[in-house]
Amino acid sequence: MGIPEDAVAGIIIYNRDVSDIVKREEGGDVFFSLPHFFGLNDRMVRHGIVLKPLNQLTAKNQNVTGDVALDNGDTLEQEEGPRNVLLVSTVEREADIPPEEIFPLPEVFVTPDRTPFFTGIWFTNSAMIALIDPMSLITRILKDTEREAEA
Repeated sequence: MGIPEDAVAGIIIYNRDVSDIVKREEGGDVFFSLPHFFGLNDRMVRHGIVLKPLNQLTAKNQNVTGDVALDNGDTLEQEEGPRNVLLVSTVEREADIPPEEIFPLPEVFVTPDRTPFFTGIWFTNSAMIALIDPMSLITRILKDTEREAEA
């Protein structure tokens, strides 16, 4: 799986035990364990991908409202406050993927009863990388964990 570069604020080393899909820390940070979400509970979590704020605008010179702050009037500044962090077993590499090399998802991934959290697929010589939309993925994780808590 891959995460688009424009959604990532940074990568951290994470060496604490992970036993749940969603973990909220005292400072307000929320950690989402992708191995646990995908049923890979035996995978050791080693890295956290710190996401940019999910409501952060990406274009310059737009009218900005809400919690997003402008820096010098034309570029967006990182929000302060709680972070969303995707916990993964390991970050293997970074790659620049030209848009024309990203293929649309097969129909099975975008059925109406599912929240689609993959945006496309990139094929390398040795692997298929499914690209994640972090906002859709987090929404799906929260819905699924709420349903499990109610059951």
